[in-house]
Amino acid sequence: MKIRKATKSDKKPVLDFCQSPYSGIDYIANVWDFWLKDGEFLAMEYNGKPIGVCHASFSKNQVWIEGLRINPKFRQKGYGSSLVLRAEQIAKRKHHKTSRMIISNGNKKSIRLAKSLGYAIEDKWYLYNLKPKRKQSQVTISSSPKQIENLVDSDTYSKSWKWFVIDKSSIARLIKKRKILVFIKNKKTLALGIWNDSEIDNDVLQIGYLKGTKTGMKNILHYVQNKGYERNSKRIQILSQQKIKLKMKDLDRRMLFCLMKKDL
Repeated sequence: MKIRKATKSDKKPVLDFCQSPYSGIDYIANVWDFWLKDGEFLAMEYNGKPIGVCHASFSKNQVWIEGLRINPKFRQKGYGSSLVLRAEQIAKRKHHKTSRMIISNGNKKSIRLAKSLGYAIEDKWYLYNLKPKRKQSQVTISSSPKQIENLVDSDTYSKSWKWFVIDKSSIARLIKKRKILVFIKNKKTLALGIWNDSEIDNDVLQIGYLKGTKTGMKNILHYVQNKGYERNSKRIQILSQQKIKLKMKDLDRRMLFCLMKKDL
């Protein structure tokens, strides 16, 4: 067994043993070529053939681990752990201090694997789907960090199925890119949302953080529904912390995910 960089020719043999439990088609088929150029895309090789892969991407002080796949014939042998540990070694050489990953709450084997490597559940997030529709909203684009400082109580937000640290620099960057939505009434910010375009699914909009009053959050969801309608998006995904109680017509709650964190 050896760990090496994944290659273009690995794609077919890996996808042959990968099938998503959600749709039958594994999402890594859509991101494979991008992963070859981004971060570290690792493969576990046996007799010249890939029997496992894992992708690691790097941001400020963090490695994000995703796409861990092992051929069912080679599971329970520690190969998945070896790939994750190699990604962590690379992160340490780059002086990153934190590793994170996201796992379905129902995937108990993967959660046990992560915990055995020193990861703990940092938070839990729900995935919701929402249909694009023409809607009216009183939401505006945030222009100042002062508008939202009382509504940020999470360490992270989601962007295209990766979670990133919320800090002063990330807030400034998101404001500059016009990605922070606010609902303001009587000069007070009552709700906050962070949106983005999915890098995994074409024509999909995402909300990666949501907090505020029921009316405020509803207005933010209406804003994104309308943006999706105007852009002819296929659907809208909302990723929101489990503690945020969302209820709205057409809002379809799908799955609960565990955000796992390890200090390196």
